[in-house]
Amino acid sequence: MPSHAARPRRARGDGGEVPGADVDTADALPEAEWRTVAAWLKAGKSATTRRARLADTAAFLRWLAAEAPGAGLLAVSEDHLVHYSDGLATGTARAGLARPGVPLAPATVARRLSTLSSLYGYAVRRRIITANPADVVERPEVSAIGTTPARTVEEATALIDGAEAIAARYPADAAAVALLSVCAVRVGELVALTVGSVAVDAGHTVIVFRRKGGKTDRMPVPPRVRALLQSLLADRSPGEPLLVRDDGRPFDRWRTTTALRRAATAAGVDPARLTPHTARATAATVALDAGVPLADVQELLGHASPVTTQRYNRGRRKLDSHAAYRMAALLAGGS
Repeated sequence: MPSHAARPRRARGDGGEVPGADVDTADALPEAEWRTVAAWLKAGKSATTRRARLADTAAFLRWLAAEAPGAGLLAVSEDHLVHYSDGLATGTARAGLARPGVPLAPATVARRLSTLSSLYGYAVRRRIITANPADVVERPEVSAIGTTPARTVEEATALIDGAEAIAARYPADAAAVALLSVCAVRVGELVALTVGSVAVDAGHTVIVFRRKGGKTDRMPVPPRVRALLQSLLADRSPGEPLLVRDDGRPFDRWRTTTALRRAATAAGVDPARLTPHTARATAATVALDAGVPLADVQELLGHASPVTTQRYNRGRRKLDSHAAYRMAALLAGGS
């Protein structure tokens, strides 16, 4: 369950895995509801899935307390969920928003509803409730174009240069930047790597890790990335976290962002709004823009569907050849 399945984070950078406030919100549930949520969280295939489930559930519980006090988590109706979805999409919800008054993106609203549908579906299977109230709630339409801004191939190249420049002082930071930028792993996959995740297979250095959804995958590590991993492997046991801070605590997503920005600063790249997902989006966009087949990029990213990968097909070459520029040239020639 929440307070026992992960370490609560009470202050930024203290090494906790989930916000303490989310744990407290779930722990305040009545016993029967707490046990259902606990079992459902435990059934998540990966730590990343369990963390995301807890965050989405806690957000809904806060909304319930503000907008429908007295409504039990396992007694909500379709109307509650429609009201919740509308409040998130318009920014009018009195709780449950990342920033009060600021609407959530359609993809985030859809994910929140999918999380709740998973919870209620689990409760139906366990015969705790008779129907899933989220089944009939319409999900917002999600854009086919990704919204995470990608950096240019020149900036991506410079970021690897920056990783090598900081490697002597910050070896874990350098390795994290290389794995994010070249191998395009998700930050949750990255911070879960252990020393034993790095192996040799058929003459290739590979990382063996669990993908989102729980599937085990292996990915070859190019020589330039492998060189940045070497110093993290010597004289360490296989079960140790691969990426650790100076004080021995494992990396988390915030510490990984610090690593990216250190490498960017060293390379003269603007570090503003540079995040692990920006690095992943950049890798996908650069690869597609260079003509790497969609199926190969899909495999790199670990996407279940090529439709998800296609959202990153918005690189510079596609923009350079856009018909809007041709129209402008035609109109200029006719004036």
